[in-house]
Amino acid sequence: MSPLVKRCAIYTRKSTEEGLGQEFNSLDAQHEGCLAYITSQKAEGWTAIKTHYDDGGYSGGNMNRPALMQLLQDIQAGKVDIVVVYKIDRLTRSLMDFSKLVEIFDKHNVTFVSITQSFNTTTSMGRLTLNVLLSFAQFEREVTGERIRDKVAASKKKGMWMGGYAPEGYNIVDKKLVVEPASAETVRQIFERYRKLRCVSGLKRDLVRDCIVSRTWTSSTGLTHGGEEFSLGVLYKILRNPIYIGQVSHKGALYDGQHEGIIERQLWDDVQELLVRNSPRMRGKRPEPIVELLRGKVFDPDGRPYSPSYTTTGGKRYRYYISQNLLHHRDLPKGVMARVAGPDLEDCVLSVVGRVLEAEQIIQIFAEGYADVAVSHIIDKKQDYDIRTLMMACLKRVIIRESDLLIGLDTAALAKWFLDTHHLRLPVPIAPMHELEAPLVAGRAKRDSRIVAAPERLGAKRDPFDKSEEELHRWAQGIIWRDEHFRGITLAAISNREKVGRTKVLAAINSTLDI
Repeated sequence: MSPLVKRCAIYTRKSTEEGLGQEFNSLDAQHEGCLAYITSQKAEGWTAIKTHYDDGGYSGGNMNRPALMQLLQDIQAGKVDIVVVYKIDRLTRSLMDFSKLVEIFDKHNVTFVSITQSFNTTTSMGRLTLNVLLSFAQFEREVTGERIRDKVAASKKKGMWMGGYAPEGYNIVDKKLVVEPASAETVRQIFERYRKLRCVSGLKRDLVRDCIVSRTWTSSTGLTHGGEEFSLGVLYKILRNPIYIGQVSHKGALYDGQHEGIIERQLWDDVQELLVRNSPRMRGKRPEPIVELLRGKVFDPDGRPYSPSYTTTGGKRYRYYISQNLLHHRDLPKGVMARVAGPDLEDCVLSVVGRVLEAEQIIQIFAEGYADVAVSHIIDKKQDYDIRTLMMACLKRVIIRESDLLIGLDTAALAKWFLDTHHLRLPVPIAPMHELEAPLVAGRAKRDSRIVAAPERLGAKRDPFDKSEEELHRWAQGIIWRDEHFRGITLAAISNREKVGRTKVLAAINSTLDI
């Protein structure tokens, strides 16, 4: 009676890519050794499957290896009975990873064999032997890591370049940094312009205006990189990199490098002093944490986000939301504001979100007739509701348009908030999103900023009755439309009813706010 066929998968691995291009490499040697062992077990029914599982250039310290992942998939698909390796550390050098692999092998009745370390994982003695061997394999990996770290530290102390992408201003020739004249001139301009401007954002604008971009270079794979505008992060990295004064850094210490510097020491010292002086931590005491209520929820009409930011003047902090267009120094499209004052925008949105507690809005969201039972309860308890927590729970987005705000609320989240906070169960909302509009009163400020003012915070700037009869008539009409709009009637509905343009309605409302 012939023995049962046992399908054997040969797995090979090499930590580095060195020598893989040779006609006969380490992976081939491992494969031949495993194949010879499988042939010797032919009487037991062993047969090698045709698929090759070779990981060349992958560490055994983790399981993120394509051939190993393919092997595990084939094991789970029932295509493998025995996994054969040359040595156990070819499969893994981690005890934790090995325990995971053994669990997968046992689950699918797969045996693991190392041809140079004879044992079987189906026995307790085999498991013990494996764990002992893996302990040494992990120890070897950790010792190797320590040797590499020590080598890097010793090399850096000698000022050697230890690999990676060449920094701006240099090329790599024979594993050494060599100054690239055109790119080096760009680096000098970056340092000199920063010393003059004393502002990295201003430096970026200066470079964009003069079309100064990063150097272009081709990688070993043939791809072209560079030729792009310098980002703020890259500029900070360049300004703080001691490579440009002929030094290399390692764990906070500086050593004289074997390469040529690009900038003078005095220029470097001046720039570092400015960077330290302009650092937020050096301007005074550590600031208190800031909570931006609208972080990640403010957008312009084109869908580009506004990011929360702040500036400090005279010891006082001013918060605002800044357009990504401005942040990346793009041209602002028509109707898009550059900056919006944070507290004013948040107050305005809070006041608008509070309108969902009115009867008309509840009925619009949850359907007339079905929400009536909840309306009276909401009105009676209106003073008990925390509008900030309500906004944080259901606010989906705020779109800043040229003359108004469009505020979207998640109606399902709103219904859940009523249920969780006040145990008030409401019907299923009519639509997943409920939108509210609010007129926007904006005024231009310094540096092309725009400031939004919440209607409730505007004070009288002049006598509202100092107008002609025609202006008073339009003003009174605007007050009526404004009150209707603040109660939730959209501009489109007012425009259709009055048979006038939406722009005229909005202008009339704005005229009542800016007084």
